[in-house]
Amino acid sequence: PLRIISDSKTSIDGLTKNLRNWEDEGFTTVKNGQLFQATVAHLRRRTAPTVFQWVKGHSGVEGNEGADRLAVEGCAKPGDADAISASLPGRATAITPKSIAYKIIRQKKMDTPSYQEALDQHETTRNMVYAQDVATDSKGETPSPRQIWKGTMHKDFSRRAKFFLWMLIHNGYKVGKYWRKIPGSEDKGTCEKCGVEETMHHILTECEEHGQKQIWDLASEFWLKRTGAPLRPLIGEIMACGTIKQGK
Repeated sequence: PLRIISDSKTSIDGLTKNLRNWEDEGFTTVKNGQLFQATVAHLRRRTAPTVFQWVKGHSGVEGNEGADRLAVEGCAKPGDADAISASLPGRATAITPKSIAYKIIRQKKMDTPSYQEALDQHETTRNMVYAQDVATDSKGETPSPRQIWKGTMHKDFSRRAKFFLWMLIHNGYKVGKYWRKIPGSEDKGTCEKCGVEETMHHILTECEEHGQKQIWDLASEFWLKRTGAPLRPLIGEIMACGTIKQGK
């Protein structure tokens, strides 16, 4: 038998009690999912049993301390992300729900260099400057781009909200002028309700579609309680919402 000693409960749980759910979701919701996937594939090639044992970190366990040192050395070395294949063998599943399949496909697409290059960096820079300007507080303090990016990962945001803010700042959604380039699809770039070219600013703050006003009224009420300031429905403020502190 192979005994693996670790001070990481996340790793042990991920390779044992959480493994079935993570595999069903294609490891798309897991940090370092590809590393877990590769580890599982290697363990399944074994024919003998594998046992996991948790120990307290930095408690003088010789093997554990040595593993920490090797991990630090390993992080300092250049790695090859392509060496970890998403098609590693694993537990077969009879049916993959459409929602999970979509997550897997979307994640694979986002990981490709061509997808990253396709994002308009000029638009990203413009959006970031706009977000900084709107988020400047009454004392004249302006959040840095790093603070705004960090704010998009705020602990109170759902995974879906984090992805939305990331796409919003990168101008990654296919709206408005995107459809002008596709013959026969030009009309998709126009808001059916308002008759104007769709932009994320229009969709989020200006569109007269049913329910828009009610949503902003509720958001404004919550915002006033949290920050003590009225909510301005500006797209820049939405982008930088993770940096705005209570009582600003």
